[in-house]
Amino acid sequence: MIDQLKSKLEDLELKKQDMKPKIDEINARREEELQDINKKYDHLISEISVEIENFENELNNELIQSFENIVMQEFDTKRSTSMYSITDGFKAYRNSIAEFDLFPKELLDRLDKVIDGAPIDNLAYDLENIKGKYTKS
Repeated sequence: MIDQLKSKLEDLELKKQDMKPKIDEINARREEELQDINKKYDHLISEISVEIENFENELNNELIQSFENIVMQEFDTKRSTSMYSITDGFKAYRNSIAEFDLFPKELLDRLDKVIDGAPIDNLAYDLENIKGKYTKS
């Protein structure tokens, strides 16, 4: 009986060895198909990610444009009045824009400095550099 079990055990090992190339072939095919599927879905994810990134860049650029607009509006107000003080619109803009996580903290600080008494002129003259630094394409 032990000899029969040993014989069957040897048969089992032979069958495993016979099946190993077939299993390896199947695994190789599976790996190729998985790579194809991954490429397909990676491409789809990439397309969606680009769409989101473009939308985020567009929103960011609109925020920077609003910053430029409020600074120039305040600068024009200063130039047109002899008794200049920060307008309520400028202060309201600063408080409102802080709600946007995308809005650069450095620009919030620059708005705060103007509200605290720094000349708006310095900020207005630096707008091109600010746009260059924060505008995204």
